Amino acid sequence: MFIITGATGHIGNNVVRYLLKQGEQVKVLVRKMDESLQGLDIQYAIHQEFDDLFLDQEIHEQDVIIHCAAYIDLMNKKPLTTFRTNVGLTKRLVEIALRKKNRFIYLSSVDVIPKSKRGLIKEPLQIDEKKGKSYYKTSKAIATHFVLKSIQEGLNGMVLYPAAVVGIHDYKPSAAGREILHAVRHQFLFSLHGGYNFIDVEDVARAVYVAATSTVCDHIILSAHEITIKGLYMTLERLTKKPKWIIPLPIIIVRLAVLFSTKYSQMMISTIQENYHYDQQKMRDVLHIVPKPLDQTLYETIQWLNQHYLMK
Repeated sequence: MFIITGATGHIGNNVVRYLLKQGEQVKVLVRKMDESLQGLDIQYAIHQEFDDLFLDQEIHEQDVIIHCAAYIDLMNKKPLTTFRTNVGLTKRLVEIALRKKNRFIYLSSVDVIPKSKRGLIKEPLQIDEKKGKSYYKTSKAIATHFVLKSIQEGLNGMVLYPAAVVGIHDYKPSAAGREILHAVRHQFLFSLHGGYNFIDVEDVARAVYVAATSTVCDHIILSAHEITIKGLYMTLERLTKKPKWIIPLPIIIVRLAVLFSTKYSQMMISTIQENYHYDQQKMRDVLHIVPKPLDQTLYETIQWLNQHYLMK
């Protein structure tokens, strides 16, 4: 049985769908029902608090735990919820996996990896738990450090670091999905220096499955396509065949504007400004993932968002 946390999220529900296509049995641990899982042939375990008793009852020996759940506090305002979910839940699941000898796959983030200003970013030799500039990054760094240390001490597991994930079945939608929605809807777009490294959510789901069914204990970056903000907008313009006016803004203006924004935060701007050149060689060699072309990913994303949001 595959046990999935965070199954209603973008990565989580796509992992569930991929597992079902492989003929696997899936149980999701959720706090409430969600449209992202409607109609899927899965088992549900519903509980408001993922306490020790609930987790111990629902996870059995020989189960594979895929831990996708995370609280992404983009506005950096909810430390208690962020640390309780990202650190507390991860530690409880690792302790159960060690005791019951479960295979454990942890979805971390490239955000926790120390980055040089330039050059190719590889899997880190160590995770710094103290230098995060936000509750989200700090909590994910602490959790990742704990999982990696547990692997060294005998946990049968793997840590995966996804870059910016885009693609279908983005029900919430994610931050990347919202930005694509915004860009598709508007003719005038403000651009700033910086960019992203995108990977298709179905490639992530496939990587998770390969990792889950492997015996390798490692940590691997999941990345695919580098693109600037301006390049992303130009690609969306080409794919939608809708002209856009792309207006560049100096970073100082963007930083000032964000002070009065309820949609964007300084953390989000800083993330865009960071080095986003990630090494994908281990992903290809160990997990055998050949990323889907970016145009195909963005086209499928636009089509899915059109059907589920733009017409509402």
